[in-house]
Amino acid sequence: MDSVLETQCKIAIVGAGSIGCYIGGCLTSTKVDVTFIGRQRMQQQLQSHGLMLTDWRGRQEYLAPERLNYSLELSALANADFILVTVKSGDTEAIAQDIAQHAKSSAVIVSLQNGVTNGDVLRQHLPMFTVLSGMVPFNVLTKGDGKLHCGTEGNIALEDPNNSASELIAALDSARLSVDIYNDIRNIQWTKLLLNLNNAINALSGIPLLEELSDRAYRRILAQAISEALIVFKGAGIEPVKSGKVRPKIIPLVLSLPAWLYKIVASSMLKIDPTARSSMYEDFILGRQTEIDYLNGAIVDLAKVHHQASLVNAAITQLVKKNAGKTGSPCLSSLALEKEIKKLTR
Repeated sequence: MDSVLETQCKIAIVGAGSIGCYIGGCLTSTKVDVTFIGRQRMQQQLQSHGLMLTDWRGRQEYLAPERLNYSLELSALANADFILVTVKSGDTEAIAQDIAQHAKSSAVIVSLQNGVTNGDVLRQHLPMFTVLSGMVPFNVLTKGDGKLHCGTEGNIALEDPNNSASELIAALDSARLSVDIYNDIRNIQWTKLLLNLNNAINALSGIPLLEELSDRAYRRILAQAISEALIVFKGAGIEPVKSGKVRPKIIPLVLSLPAWLYKIVASSMLKIDPTARSSMYEDFILGRQTEIDYLNGAIVDLAKVHHQASLVNAAITQLVKKNAGKTGSPCLSSLALEKEIKKLTR
């Protein structure tokens, strides 16, 4: 912690929703200077209740409202040394323009977003800034009243070939947010995208991740989506890499195992607690647009570029778009979801 206090770097988190507030809250708990920038809904929660941070390992930290600096104004970026971008992928270009207007030129911009293209979009629109691509593997669920729960394991991945983020990395480490450093993160991002193909299935199911993945029919759908993606990756020359204990190429096989054997194998690969849900489920509940075009939709687009088919991912993308913005999950059973996908892939 002392090394973080000595650096006194200022961190701004723009698009501070579930992931942004969780990471920012962990940093704030170690007395790092953090400014949250986001929507009024989250600001009101934090002003009324503060932040309660919990995780699958037993973390329990409470930050009172007076310890949290949450702003609705992009001008709050002005003094930040590091700007962590956690907005939805569809808002990346717009937020880049805001950063260009309000941030100091020495600020380091870090994309901690879903998908694989956000870092490139930020670099395109912020050519005078240092922009780093990152990846957050864990899931954070908003429980309301300022309560955020991290329900899955994993280290943050950060592309930092020139050691531009040493102060940020030290701060994250002090906040018990482990970081893996890479010279090139692209294959890591594509690998994370494989795992994120379950976001849509979970949102459409309306049930917690652990319960969903305990159902072999839901797992069968996910296995089909990932198998398609692996074929598309091969055609595109993308080599997915081992992420933690997960070896991408065996995921479809693991998902297809009988329930008793799947439970044994999966529990050794990834820790998920019973309350965890996908961020897309939260989008459904709040009636927001989703990032489906940057998840399953990205597989469909990549397949088109390389003259391949991705029928299951296309069907899932279509089902999410059909149900998005309706303030709630359609709560499709595994058999109902299989039926819908079969209709769309005929």
